[in-house]
Parts: sequence; C-alpha cells; structure tokens
Amino acid sequence: MENGAPRRILVIRLSSLGDVARLLPSLRALNSSPDFTADLTTEDRFARIMEIFPVAKEVIKYPRRSAGSPVRSPWSWGSAMASYFRGLREKRYDVALDLHGIFRSAAVAHLSGAAETAGYARGFGKEGSHLFYERALVPSATSAISRYERYAGALEAIGAPRPSDDYFAPTVSSGARSKVAELLEKWGMKAGGYAVAFIGTSAAQRRKRWPIGHFVSCATEMYRGSGVVSVVAWGPDEAGLLKEIPEGPGLRVAPLLSLAETVALIEGCRVYVGADTGFTHIAALMGVRTVAVMGPTDPRVNRPFGNRFRIAFKPGIKRECAGEKCCHADCMALIEPEEVAGEAMALMEAE
Repeated sequence: MENGAPRRILVIRLSSLGDVARLLPSLRALNSSPDFTADLTTEDRFARIMEIFPVAKEVIKYPRRSAGSPVRSPWSWGSAMASYFRGLREKRYDVALDLHGIFRSAAVAHLSGAAETAGYARGFGKEGSHLFYERALVPSATSAISRYERYAGALEAIGAPRPSDDYFAPTVSSGARSKVAELLEKWGMKAGGYAVAFIGTSAAQRRKRWPIGHFVSCATEMYRGSGVVSVVAWGPDEAGLLKEIPEGPGLRVAPLLSLAETVALIEGCRVYVGADTGFTHIAALMGVRTVAVMGPTDPRVNRPFGNRFRIAFKPGIKRECAGEKCCHADCMALIEPEEVAGEAMALMEAE
C-alpha cells in the first residue's frame, strides 16, 4: 500500500447467481473499510445482480456469453478474452482474490496481472486451483461451513474485516416496481400480504427442483391455515411446467418477470418458499422470511443469510422427481408440502 492508499482487490466469483449474491456481505465489508477497495469480476450473465445491490466499486464482466464459443467462433472468443485480460492488467490490482476456487477462476487470478494472487488452500477449492496462488487461504478448520463463513474466513486471512449481519435493500427501478404494483393491484393484493413460491432452478441443477404438485399443495395448505395467497414466480426453464399449476383462491401465477421485477416481487412478500437457488439466497439477504427446500445440497454449506429462515431438508435426496412414475425413493418429493407449509406459517406467526 503506497502513501496509505487502500489496497485494490479484484474479487473473482464467476458463477452462479446464488454464489455471486452470497458475496454481497463480503464486498460490502471490503468497500466499507478505509484499507480496501474491491472490484468484482463475474460472468456477464450474472453481472446484473450487482446493479440491484451495488456493493462493488466496479463490476468487470467475464465474457462467458458475449465472447461466443471458443470452438465455433475461436477468433471472436480469443479477441474478447484478450480484451478482458488486458483490461484487468491495466487496473494494476494489489491482490487478485479468488473466492470461486476452480481451475478457470484461478487462471483468471493468475492472468490478471495483480501484484499478489490469493485463494483457497487445498481442500477448500476444486480442480487443483490451489496450485495457482501465491498465497493459500485457510478460511476455517473444516470445509463443512456455509458459503458466507467461507468468504468471511478468506477476508480475515488477508486482514480484511468480517462482514456484518445487516440485511440489504435493493436498488430497483421505478419501472420494475410499477410492473409489480400493477400485478398486485390486478389480483387485489398489497405488499406484505402474499407469499412467493419460486419454482425454478438452473437447468444444470434440476435435481434441486421441488415437484410442482408439492408447490401447489403447499400453497393450498398455507391458504387454508393463514389465508395468505401464494404468487408463483418462475424462470424461462420452467415455462413448460406452468400448465401443471391450477390457479385458485390461494394461488396466482405471475408472468415471466425480469431479474429486477422478481426481486421487487420478493421484497414485498410476507414469506418466500423456494429450492436452493439464487432467488432463495437473494430473499434471505433482503431479510425476507424464507423457507429453503433443500435436498441434494448440504444445508450446512448452503444455508440462507441471517436468521429469518427455515430449512426443509431430507438426507439421501440425489435427483429431481421423475413425475407420476417416480418411486420417490431418493428425489425431492420426499420433502412433504405440509412440512414446508408449516415452516412458512411458523415464520409468519413469528412476526
């Protein structure tokens, strides 16, 4: 650090939406300290979340989508990647801090031109990523810790402050808020008077998806027990599942919403229910009462933020439910709707 200037940190977390969202407390801690200033590099498809929660000084987009395919478009891909790394090197970072811990993110740290590279020690990363760093960080005595604790331990290892437990208020455009307000008005609902059921996961994580019929049964149980109507939110990968959702007095299906609109919808709800996916973590980060339905992922590692959440979990779940012909021996259908509805109503009663 020259002349008392803050150390310039490049934080690397390339994916996914939930993992980037879980960086928010650590980025806020770094940029709230007079000793550090932190930029984030993440894949272009996830960078929008930082517009809603602007806690990084700058967001540098890793050109995952915009660069095209290295196989089908090698020249444009190579040009985009060369421009990306040239831009990183021009910033002359003091530390490239890899909080992803895979081969690709470690390579970004190595090629960033930072004066020092730091990342997880062996046992905390994957794909031999620890071999790329000049400084190996041990965030905890065990790797069976939440993502928040892992990030916080890495910050402590470089001398940065631990993140606070404060919740986050989103920066959402008036247009996004108006879209949600119009939707609620059409249904005769008000902020704080409805539940959100987010039925999606990423296509690569379909095994985390709770069956649609269970979401419907959960919503019905919540309506009977508390009078709260559930709004179903979804992503493009779930469009084909909407035909399985019968609208009734306790259930409404939202149109496809943008990221900002979905955040605005979740921010105004009384309770949120969803699988271990990005919007579940975003809900908890905003302080929304959250029920996380977890099966194939470890709840110790993937617990939501704060203390306004409940986890519905069954061990031994390995895959997505296969539908009517499924034996339900090791799928997400093992987690019963009544259990999840009970957790949601208990959270609402705790207000």
